[in-house]
Amino acid sequence: MSEPTRALSAAQVSALRHDLRTPVNHIVGYCELMLEDAVGHPDGIRESALRAAIVGARDVIGLIDGTLSASGRNVTRDDVVALQQRLRTPHDQIMAAVDILASSAMAGADDAFLSDTVKVRKATGTLLIDHLQEQRPPNGPAAGPDNAAIATAVRVTGRGRILVVDDVEENRDVLSRLLSRQGYQVQCAADGLEALRMAADASYDLMLLDIRMPGLDGQQVLRRVKQDPATRDLPVVMISAADDLETIAACIEAGAEDLLPKPFDPVILRARVSASVEKKRLRNREVDYLRQVDRVVEAAIAVERGQYTTGSLTAVAAREDAIGHLARVFDAMAAGVRAREERLNDQVDTLRREIDEAQWGAASGGASPLDPGTLLPGTQFGERYTITRVVGRGGMGTVYKAHDRELSEDIAIKLIRPDVLSGDPTLVDRFKSEIRLARRISHRNVVRTHDFGEWEGACYVTMEYVEGITVRDLIDMRGHLSATATIGVARQLAASLAVAHEQGVVHRDIKPQNLLLDAAGVLKVMDFGIARLADRNTVLTQAGMLVGTPAYMAPEQLMAEDVDARSDLYAAGITLYECLTGSLPYVGENPFALIAKVLHHVPPTPHERRPEIPLPLSALVMQLMAKDAGDRPANAVAMGELLAQLG
Repeated sequence: MSEPTRALSAAQVSALRHDLRTPVNHIVGYCELMLEDAVGHPDGIRESALRAAIVGARDVIGLIDGTLSASGRNVTRDDVVALQQRLRTPHDQIMAAVDILASSAMAGADDAFLSDTVKVRKATGTLLIDHLQEQRPPNGPAAGPDNAAIATAVRVTGRGRILVVDDVEENRDVLSRLLSRQGYQVQCAADGLEALRMAADASYDLMLLDIRMPGLDGQQVLRRVKQDPATRDLPVVMISAADDLETIAACIEAGAEDLLPKPFDPVILRARVSASVEKKRLRNREVDYLRQVDRVVEAAIAVERGQYTTGSLTAVAAREDAIGHLARVFDAMAAGVRAREERLNDQVDTLRREIDEAQWGAASGGASPLDPGTLLPGTQFGERYTITRVVGRGGMGTVYKAHDRELSEDIAIKLIRPDVLSGDPTLVDRFKSEIRLARRISHRNVVRTHDFGEWEGACYVTMEYVEGITVRDLIDMRGHLSATATIGVARQLAASLAVAHEQGVVHRDIKPQNLLLDAAGVLKVMDFGIARLADRNTVLTQAGMLVGTPAYMAPEQLMAEDVDARSDLYAAGITLYECLTGSLPYVGENPFALIAKVLHHVPPTPHERRPEIPLPLSALVMQLMAKDAGDRPANAVAMGELLAQLG
């Protein structure tokens, strides 16, 4: 007598709930489909019979849930026997409705309606089977269609593509027909492996997935879908008669959107399907948007590498959203940058040709008699340098070309005149500080400063050696430069100043002598960090000249007022004026007369000196030379942008 009262295991109860709820799902599903067609049918008895059958199916669910708890606890065999007895009443109610429906179908020769009625009768008949005797192990061999029937499809274009995965043919049929009526394209798979293959081969907006299936069960399929990068964004809604909390939680944790228990409520099903399909469409748009963002990023990298081709973003630019607008703006900007680069290359080429046309003489000081104390070629300087020749001389000292024996490369050495650093014991330390600042400037248009050193009581600076000609020499040889070549000089000068000013370094002595051009027309600015030392120690030399070349010094610099980056722009303007006209804007019989003209005189414009000079270029040079720093361009970047607009 103990066997009937023995409690069933949770697994047995879960399987029993599944086996009883599955036919109820068929009953409700087919009746709902037939009810949609019966509303308004001349034979009104159909609608009332279908509603009665649905009520009976709902009663069955209530009895199942009242006896077989989702937790699977405290259920005995006697409880199951009693449940089967209680199921007879709703079973008979449904069967009576089915008899009415069958008679109506035969009377109206409605084969499709009759076919669905037969399916409802078949499902209803399984309610009274002893499911404990018939129960199969979970995931064991399943009765039903073999895999040859896999991948049937209902092709309806419209709202989205849905993949229905269920090993029971009636479940697939009900879902396919219900969803196709809603405008979805539905395809079906009868097992997990086929579902994975189909999901990999085609794009779906939603997968409706049964849990209890032979072979790969629904949870295993779900985990594989979410682990595969190609399908992880596919929304999955589980539909199963297995509705225990443990199963629901496991599915949600694995990535399912929801779990709808069988028999499902058609209204809830439609709402969940609609929400999931819309979520997938939004995700598709997001993925596509991010893909287009990646294309714009790749284009930006191509621009940086000089490999961008105008029009590469045409497909992205055709979009009407924000990324399309960004692509259109980016392509236009990239085209502008490309055009400006090409113009700059043309300007540099013109400059290079003018350099080639000029007669190359010896570098400044190279052919003049040697001053006392000049280092002779072959002199061993310091512990690692061999002097090659004199490159030039200036107010600060002498520049030599030398060979670095340790690195086996040529460098430039600027040997500072002893009197420049005399009279103030702090000057050397301040000089070192300036050199440290100058070393931070790294740019193709700046002569690289290497190091500071002292040898036999003399201070020196080692620098990058550039074989070339100064702008001073070029002006002297040619008389003046063309407007195109001058713009080539100016744009490179602006680029070098922008980098230096960003590092907090103001040159203070921009002039043609400190602008070096190599054979390719590339400009190199010399003496960053050195001129500031001279400015700190501003004195009249024996010749009565200010250290710092007053002809190029801004008014605020001459008046010992605060100096900033705009003072370099003033000197750049004077230099460009001289490039264009071949002469300085201010000339005086002595330094004091020169300074008076700088402070009070307004010179003729470059265009007035040479009418062939374009007016916009002439106006920009005069703006750079403004006596009030506030009237000059705000910084070197702004200067470069103004130059780029000149073409």
